[in-house]
Amino acid sequence: MNPERLKAWMAELGVLAAEDEAREREAAQRLRLAASELEAAQAHSDAAVLMARSSRNALEKITEQIQRAHPDSGKADTNTEQPPSQRQQEKTWHAPDSVAGVILAFLRDREEASYSEITEQVRRRRPDVVAENCARDLGRMVGRGLLVRPRTGTYRLVAPQDGPMNS
Repeated sequence: MNPERLKAWMAELGVLAAEDEAREREAAQRLRLAASELEAAQAHSDAAVLMARSSRNALEKITEQIQRAHPDSGKADTNTEQPPSQRQQEKTWHAPDSVAGVILAFLRDREEASYSEITEQVRRRRPDVVAENCARDLGRMVGRGLLVRPRTGTYRLVAPQDGPMNS
């Protein structure tokens, strides 16, 4: 084959390789940015859930105090058509805990737990969540330094002596 032609192909391939490397770097940067934005959105969502739950609880407590202090003042019971048990259920309903919240609450009561124990607890507390997706949340929690993995398939809360370990 003609050496000049080979050199031209080599130069053209060099340009294409450089362009592809630039695209690869740009895609990696976009992935890092998207992961950072996703993590920030998750943190914002978790904070919003906690604030909403706190506001609902405060409203319920204030309403109960006002009703105890002034039983005949103000609002009439608009739920007279419903049985008392249904009114009580409506009054005590709370938004479901986040999967991370369920996991943290479960691990607070024990030294450590296996993946299957954690998924079973999530399945009980959040039947609307596919418990197998706990792996994603557990991985995030380990990455954020909330949990450690002392052994494969076992998780526990970070203890002060653990420091910022992401095992």
